[in-house]
Amino acid sequence: MEQSLIGYADLAFIDGNTAELGIAIGDRSIWGKGNGFNACVKMIDYASSYLGITTFTAETTESNIRAKKMLAKLGFKEVSRIGKEEYLGTDSQLIQYRL
Repeated sequence: MEQSLIGYADLAFIDGNTAELGIAIGDRSIWGKGNGFNACVKMIDYASSYLGITTFTAETTESNIRAKKMLAKLGFKEVSRIGKEEYLGTDSQLIQYRL
């Protein structure tokens, strides 16, 4: 079985028991197959168990439908809409989430 890096999950802005969850899957041919979701589940489990993180934040753009669906499936709730960012060549509203 060939192994290769397809993306990553990370934690940023760790402050006490809060951290921002990030995810990126680079190869578009494998988007929508659950890899990002599974990576996030493992990162949340690890951060909760070993780092004491109890509150997770995340951010995506309004036009990133897959990320919005994944965050909802993970249990994240929208908490604000602050800022704009380019996504796939178009300016898009940023949405902030909390779990």
